[in-house]
This record gives sequence, structure tokens and C-alpha cells, in this order.
Amino acid sequence: MDKRRYWAGLTVVYVLLGFALALAHAADDPDAAARATLERIQALRKERPGDGTLVFYESLVRTGLGERQPALDLLRTLKGRKLGLIPVRDTGFEPLWNDPEFQKIRKELADEEEKTTDSRVAFRLKDPKLIPEGIAYDPKGDRFFIGSIAQHKIIVTDRGGNARDFSSPADKLDAVLGLTVDPVHLYGVSTNGFEESAKKERRNAVVCYDLNNGRLLDRFPAPDATQLNDLAIVSDGTLYVTDSQSGTLFRKKPNEKTLTRFGEAGALRGANGIAIGADGILYVTLSTGVARVDTTTGEPTRLPQPDTVVTGGIDGLYWSDGDLFGIQNSTNPGRVIRVALTDKGSRIAGITVLQTHHHPDFDEPTTGAIARGALHVIANSYVGHYQPDGTIKNPGDLKGTAVVAVPLGQASGH
Repeated sequence: MDKRRYWAGLTVVYVLLGFALALAHAADDPDAAARATLERIQALRKERPGDGTLVFYESLVRTGLGERQPALDLLRTLKGRKLGLIPVRDTGFEPLWNDPEFQKIRKELADEEEKTTDSRVAFRLKDPKLIPEGIAYDPKGDRFFIGSIAQHKIIVTDRGGNARDFSSPADKLDAVLGLTVDPVHLYGVSTNGFEESAKKERRNAVVCYDLNNGRLLDRFPAPDATQLNDLAIVSDGTLYVTDSQSGTLFRKKPNEKTLTRFGEAGALRGANGIAIGADGILYVTLSTGVARVDTTTGEPTRLPQPDTVVTGGIDGLYWSDGDLFGIQNSTNPGRVIRVALTDKGSRIAGITVLQTHHHPDFDEPTTGAIARGALHVIANSYVGHYQPDGTIKNPGDLKGTAVVAVPLGQASGH
């Protein structure tokens, strides 16, 4: 097996599962790191024997270990459950990707997911090399902000897709990920955590812009972070930011100038999307579901959910009308779900699939922004094409960004 390819696949697995320690040592001994990851997954399976996401992840790790038949057998047990768990390219299944039996199982899993009506494309952008990841909506100006990983900038566009640069090269941004707004500011994550430049100098920060004049007002560094990802702001101005590589939450209070760790390091395995719910409840996505975080202590509690639903692998996470909305892209080629909450937001009652991966514009959907009764999703981010050295793999295959407006649907009752 090509160890370089093996290591690349394992890196994705460790980020998904939040195994920061395994990630730190995997380059030296990937087999040992994979075994440690496997033991962790198997321990979780004993606690939650009906959790299909854990079965999926165990298959993924066994694929990386070269254990073909056990990996296929695990995937086969998911057939008929209609969980929406479908292997995705470039997330660790590469050793089996061209295997006919693997592709047969994958197709059967994909075919089980019923098609939804294709949501409309709200607008398209022209630049195919943008590689966008984060998006935010400014209701006052009726405009969207989109961050570029590849071009290290933020653009602004109207609902017709007429875009221009919002940030300036003088702002010295790194890859831009999560974005959010309050009535007068735009906040964005700037990080080089997944780029080769981080080996010399790791940079993680949240930048703050004036919405009215576009001026960069401040930069809040996170010196202890590994790779910041997404962020949310509460009504008092407190910022919460996820660090996906280390599985840790960072926080900045209004009177502070630096983002500091909030809660235990590594407590949020696979931390990615983040949302503020009713009464300031803080939700963070995990590799295997969604956690509610105590805003006093930073202690997370994974929300209980039925074994018939999958909320793992969510990238962007949002709250509206009593429910959460998530965009899944690692346990599924890409789908949008409405997550029904119950018991005052402490438990997941079920999910509704609002948009499946069958949408013709879906290619690595990442995040979204709620506007005018719909979740406006970056449908084709092509994030997987972006390489750590700053180049873009197979740039000729890319198309301009499509932002798809997925209707929020109706609340399911609480």
C-alpha cells in the first residue's frame, strides 16, 4: 500500500473523528495510530450498539488498514437501514474505491436514499477557482458574503450573483472558512492550519469587518488553536469558534482581544459546525452527532438520538424555528437535513431530509446561510481539490460556485 496515500486518508479520518493524539503520531506510525482509532470506535460501539455512524467509521478505518473483507462486511450491515450513510471519495475509502464489490455496496446504499425535489439555484458565481467554504447573509443589505479558501479573501454578492471583492490584499488573510454577521459586523475565520505554511508558522484568527464601509476593524488571534473552522456570535458579543483538528472550542468575550480555549482540549471530537439556539443554547457538531455545550463550564453533552437517524458528519450547522439544520458531506456525498429537537433542545427526536445528494449541483457542499425562508447552501465547494501547497487539483473539472436555496420546511413539533 502507498503509505503517502494511506497517511492522507488517515488524516481525514482523524479530523472527522477528532483524534488529535492519533493525528499527531500517525505520520510516524500510521498503522499504530489506526489501531488506536479502531479501539476507540469499538469501545463506542459497545456503548451505542445501534449507532450506524460508528459502523461506517469502523469500515473506513479497516479500509485504511487493508482489511478489505471486514470493511465490506461492515458496510453491508448498513443496507436496508436507510440511514444516508454512503462512502465519499477522498475520505479514506480510496484503497477500495475501484473494487467492484465495494462499488456495488456503495450504489445500493446510495439508491436507498429517496430523491427529493431539486432545490432551486439562487445564484451562480463565475470564478471556478474560488474554492469557497463559508457563507453569511446580511439581511440589512440583502447580500451574501462568501469566503475563499484558495484565494484567501472574502467576496460580497447580491442575490443575482454579481460579486466583487470585499476584503483587501492588505488584510493579509489566510484561507477563509466560517463567516457570520451581527447587525454591524462581519466576522470570519482566517487560518493556514491545513496548509504547508503552518509547518513554519501556524496562524489562526477571527477577523472583524465593518459592514458599512468594509474596513478591517480588528483581528483576534488564537495562538493555541490548530485549525479554526466555524464560528457563532451570541447577543452579548461573545464569539465561539470550533477547532476541528484538535476537537476543541475557543471563545472570546466582548472585552477580550484573544481567542482562548473554552472547556477541555479535545472534548469535542470532530468539532465543526456551530449554532446558537433559543435562550443562548450552544450547539456544536461532532463526528458522530451534535453536542450541547454548557456556556458556563464548556462541558459538552452529546444529544441522544434514535438509531434510525444519522446526524454525524455535519459541516455547517444552523438554528431556526426551534430546530437545527445541518449540511452533511463526509458520511454522505452531500445532503441537507432538518434536525427536530425536543425536551427543550436537549434531545434529537428525528430528522427530515430536505435535499439529498442527487441534486445535480451538489459537489462537496459545505456551509449555508439562512435567508428568506431557505438555507442558501454552497453546493459545489470543491474543497477536496485544494491542496496543502496551495495548488488546485484538476482545475479544469471545476465550475463556478452554485448557491442552492433549500426551503426550511415545516417544524415537526416539540
